[in-house]
Parts: sequence; structure tokens; C-alpha cells
Amino acid sequence: MARLAMLIDLTRCIGCDSCTLACKQEHGTPMDVFFARVLNVEAGTFPNVKRIYIPVLCNNCENPACLKACPNKAIFRREDGIVLIDQERCRGAGACVSACPYGNIILTDRDRWYLPDDRAYERDYVRPRLKEQVARKCTFCAHRVDEGLEPACVVACPTTARIFGDVEDPNSKISQYIAEQKQTTGREPFKLLPEAQTQPANMYLGTMAAQEVSTLEAPSAPSARWEEAKRQREPERVGVAAGAARLFAKITALWLLIMMLLFVLQAVAQQNGSAPTPAELYSDSSCAGCHGPTAMGGLGPPLAETKRSLEEFRKIVREGRGMMPATPPSEMPDAEIAVIHDFVQKTKLDPSQVPISYKVGQWLGTSQVTLIFSLVTLVWLVLTLRVLWYWADCAGWKQLQPYLRKFGYGRAMGVFLRSLVMDGLLVAHLWRRDRFRWAMHALMIYGFLALGLADILMSVFNPMRGSLPITHPLKLLPNLAGLAILIGIIYVRYRYSEDPYIDNGLTLSRDYAFLSLLTWTILTGFLVEGLGYAGAYVFIQPAYILHLLLVAGLFLTAPFTRFQHAFLVPVLMALTKVTSQVAYSGVELGFLNEPSPGRHHKSERIAEDVLRHVAPELAGKFRLRYYP
Repeated sequence: MARLAMLIDLTRCIGCDSCTLACKQEHGTPMDVFFARVLNVEAGTFPNVKRIYIPVLCNNCENPACLKACPNKAIFRREDGIVLIDQERCRGAGACVSACPYGNIILTDRDRWYLPDDRAYERDYVRPRLKEQVARKCTFCAHRVDEGLEPACVVACPTTARIFGDVEDPNSKISQYIAEQKQTTGREPFKLLPEAQTQPANMYLGTMAAQEVSTLEAPSAPSARWEEAKRQREPERVGVAAGAARLFAKITALWLLIMMLLFVLQAVAQQNGSAPTPAELYSDSSCAGCHGPTAMGGLGPPLAETKRSLEEFRKIVREGRGMMPATPPSEMPDAEIAVIHDFVQKTKLDPSQVPISYKVGQWLGTSQVTLIFSLVTLVWLVLTLRVLWYWADCAGWKQLQPYLRKFGYGRAMGVFLRSLVMDGLLVAHLWRRDRFRWAMHALMIYGFLALGLADILMSVFNPMRGSLPITHPLKLLPNLAGLAILIGIIYVRYRYSEDPYIDNGLTLSRDYAFLSLLTWTILTGFLVEGLGYAGAYVFIQPAYILHLLLVAGLFLTAPFTRFQHAFLVPVLMALTKVTSQVAYSGVELGFLNEPSPGRHHKSERIAEDVLRHVAPELAGKFRLRYYP
């Protein structure tokens, strides 16, 4: 499989910006949009001074940060490695702008053009090629590549500083050049910012005193690989693993619904039957759910041969204990409690019948479950902070610090918090573009928030989880929230199945993992509640354990699945807004002077990284010149 890449020989670049102009002419970009640019780096002080020109463009990474950060799946990776942005899918969230550690994605609120509006050519033929208020970047001139041509910047370079081709083909121009340089000059290519872990396709060759290598030949004729790339390819709808996950999720949901129906029918049949025996009365009671159908123990301790008096037994039933909720007289009358107490008191305890689940159940008391989920929360928090730290590093947060001091930390915090509310909580960017999508998104995000609120309110007003009517507010809130999430999940699954471009080439399996975990978590929550209303108490505790495990799994995997977008995308959008405000505030002219304002701090990081390879002694002593 082809892996397209570009090699840039820094010894050949003379900073003429022919590549920059060729790129703008090829793509017809506005004034503030530059897909290709050349960093003019002055390093050192007299007399030890060095000037280096660093051409920069999209690195079309193997593990692109921008793709993983995009909440709308507008960024996708082709089989040949080219990463593209679908302008029709992009909603202008801006998370990808901060996510790219190289500053190669541009998003502007308003396009500024070179010619007045009355100039017909630019107005009618240039401007319509790019959609406004969407993310843009270098495409490796994919439209040219598919026709067997080289990118415009490669063709325009007068010194052949850019070499383009398939790095996995040993006979390609780029592979032969790398091998030739290693043999004749001892130079080996390096990639930018390896700490970002994006595995960029582009490579650089460092400077040297002399270069004993012949000039590259003229571009060759299109190869068979280029001809193959020209043919139309139907996008894969979903991979085999994703299809299997969807099928398994559907079967699981169907099984849960069938089980709930059977339990309801069982409860109805029992109500219409003859008077139950004491053993049947016990096995159909909520006591059997924890203590086993024969009172020999289950996830709770054995009740056989209980030493508790009837009054003590009734008090525990009425007030609850540990994970056992309080049971009102409407669900278990005093007379029924007396029959059950008499039955378990007369039942002989057989130690050989005490199940191993009792030992497991000892860990499911209120304090134990609280401790377990406290540890789960701690692990989730550590993993989440680690993920946020990585993305903050991609956003160049460290390099932005000197300019934030000039801008004002309080002012920056105000911009950050406002963006968190408007773009994160209210999802304003989606509201402006697609209100139906916003509504479906709202069902999931606000449903999830409502579930968290319901759990807090339940802990405050009903800590023993006593039985409540289904119309009680503490029951209505989580049920409606769970229903909203399920509707949102159904819509997302429908969209995934119908959208032929939903597979961006990197994250689909993780997206389905999150959807499956969330689906099972909500369904098992409804299952536990349905079992209680159906009177199938024997199955409540196993179903509840499964529900708890799914909740723990959902949060522990959150930093690695699409669940991370719930906290990651708002933070990245807020960082984009802060950076934009710093750029246009004028506190540092570098942000305004650089093509496509807002990435000066990332350009400085790139310059420092290149200097570490070509002139380590000057890595911390340089400045960027945006004008000769």
C-alpha cells in the first residue's frame, strides 16, 4: 500500500516562497489562509549567526491529532496516507486547530480576499471553491496526485528542495534520494516534533557544508500506481469489526428486552395463580434476590436459621441496610414479612449449599461500592488529566505562556470559560450549522448530565434507595434522561449505518466501543428497574452487578474512546478561541505578521525543533522573520 510523503532538503531551500505562491494559486485561498509557508529563522548572535529557511505544510500524519479531535468526522485519512477535510461535514468547531501541533489547520471567522467584490474572476471562479467558516489545510494537492501529477509546491520549487513520492516504494524518487543522501553525505531524514506522537509523513534533511550529490532528474511520467489511484473507489461503509460490534449490540439489546418481557409475564401469572406456599412466597420476594432462592445465600449472607427476631427482621426490611433498599408495606405487607421470617427461621442451613457468590457479595456493601467507584473515579481522573495534558501540549500551551502573560491571564480565563459554556455546554457552533444534529447531540449530552444530577439527588434525598413510585421526580428524571440517551444512540447508530463516509480511517472501532458500552449501560439500568417492578428479585443483583461493571468500564475507557470528546473537544475549542484572541490583540506582532495569524507559537516550536537537529548550540537563540 502506498504511503505518500514529502522530503524537504533544507540545504536547497533559498526562502524564495515560490511554493507559497504556487499553493495559493493552485487552491485559490484568501489573504489569511496559507497552506504552505516558509519559516525564515535567524539563529544565534554575531559572529555565530545562521539563517535557515524551513518550509512547512501539512504533515499528513499516520496518527493525525486533528482527525481524532474532530467531533464531526469531517477529517479522514485516505489509503495512500493523505489526510483531508470534508468541507461539507465540517461545522467549524475549531478543535482541530488546537489539536494540530504543527499549526497547519486554519479556521477563520471571515475570509478576506485580494480583489474587490466587483472583480468577476475572483468573485465567480475563485471564492466559491472554498466554503467559509470551515477548517482548511494543505491537501498534498490530492486532486493533482490522483491525476498522476506532483503537488504544486513541488513543481514550483526552483531548487528541487521538495521531493515527493511513495516512501514504501524503494524505487520511488523520494526513497532513492534518501538512500543516496545517506550514502554520499551521511545525512538521515528527521521528522518534526516526535513528542507529539503523530508520526508525520513529511521528513527533513539537515544542513551541511557541502553536498556531493547530483541534481535530481526531471519529474518522471505517471506510474502505474498513479493510474490505479485515479479510478473511482466506493468508500467502505463499515469494517468487519464494526459490523460485528453492531450486530452483537443489537442481539444484546433484543435479549434484554425479551428477558424483561418474560419477567413481566411471570409476575402477571403469579398474581393470577393460587396462594403461594411460604417457600414460593420467599423465592418471589426481594429477599431472594440477594440471599438466594433457598435462603442459603447469594450475593448476600444466608438467611436460613436466622437468629433475628421478627421485629428485628421487619425493621431491616422496612429501613434497609447496606445495599438493600427499604421496602414499604405496599410492596411487602407485615403479614408477608412474618411468613418469610418463619420460613427462613425454620430452614436448615446447609454450608455446602452456600454459593461462592456470597463471598463476592461481601464486596458489594454500600461502603465497598463507594470505595470501588472512588478508585474508578480516581483512575479515570488520572487518565483524563494525562489525555488533556497531551492535547494541551499539541495545542502549544507551553509555548503560548509568554504571550498569555502579556495578554493577561484573567482575560484569557474569561475567554476560555465563555467558550466552554457557549461551544462546549451549549454547542453553539452546531446550533448555527445544523439544528437537527444539535437536537440529537443534546439528547445525549444533556441526558448524561441529567443522569449525573439524578444520582446526586438520589444520594441526598433517598440514600437507602428505598422503593419509589415510577411517577416520583427522583424516578422520572433518570428514566427520562436514560430514554433521551437511548434515542440519541439510536440516531447515531442510524447515521453510522447510512453514512458511507463515517469511517475516517482511524477511530471507527473506538466510536463503536463507546456506543456499545453506553447502550449496554443504559439498557441494564432499565433492566434492573424493570426486574424490580416485575417482581423478579432473584435476577436483580446479578443485573445490578453487570450494570455497575458497565458503568465502571464506560468511565475507565472514556479517555480512549469517543467518550473523550465530551471533555476534550470543549477544551480544544476554548484553547482555539484563546489563541485567536491573543493573536488579534496585538500583544505580539509575530501572531499578526505570520501568514494565517494564530500559529506563531507553534512556528517557534518547529523552528526550535529543527535547530536541535541542524545547530543544537543555537536552539534557544533564534527569532522568526516574517518579512525580509
